[in-house]
Amino acid sequence: MVKNLRLLREERGFSQQRLAEMLDISQQSVFKYEKTSNEPDISTLIKIAGIFGVTVDYLIGNSEIREKNAKLGTAILTEREIAHISRWRRLPEDVQAKMDALIESITKA
Repeated sequence: MVKNLRLLREERGFSQQRLAEMLDISQQSVFKYEKTSNEPDISTLIKIAGIFGVTVDYLIGNSEIREKNAKLGTAILTEREIAHISRWRRLPEDVQAKMDALIESITKA
């Protein structure tokens, strides 16, 4: 099931119709992907991920990490690392900056 499609679509301000046009499918298909257990084929999943700049894993709910980080390349994150990143992303920007500074000061030594 495409768990994050509606969230991504609404973040971008796309209507279901607009996304359907971008994917060359019907608005009804987009509705079904968001509301029912209907699933797009793999080529459509890849197109959707490309439109929103996310991984297919994020799109289908297998990962909380939206995009592949070029610095990580193909490195595999542990569940603990993923949990830390997920929590960090939910922090306000000013707290993120403080956390970054703290981690940098600890790891400089």
